[in-house]
Amino acid sequence: FHGRSLIFNRATPWHTDKRDKKFAWTPVLTTGKYTSGTFKVLNYDIEYLPGTLILLRGAVFPHEVSYSGGPRVCIAHFTHEYVVNRTEVRALPLMTASDVAARL
Repeated sequence: FHGRSLIFNRATPWHTDKRDKKFAWTPVLTTGKYTSGTFKVLNYDIEYLPGTLILLRGAVFPHEVSYSGGPRVCIAHFTHEYVVNRTEVRALPLMTASDVAARL
């Protein structure tokens, strides 16, 4: 991983992760004592409470986070191209639910 972002008590506005690689999956973990949180991506509002872990292609999909009701810490780990090249891991394909079902 090339970077770790620690976000303290801050909502993040609508954005893409411009410095991240488009093929990268970014794990984003939230913790704290807040009582309400929403992760918005792909026209979905996902409940985002303490302890939630999301894997996101942040350079591809615009997203935002809102929260209320107490302190919040978010930890995002961004993937460095070196990790992918060194481990020979390749980008995971983006597939719809129909694509996945067709392969079963």
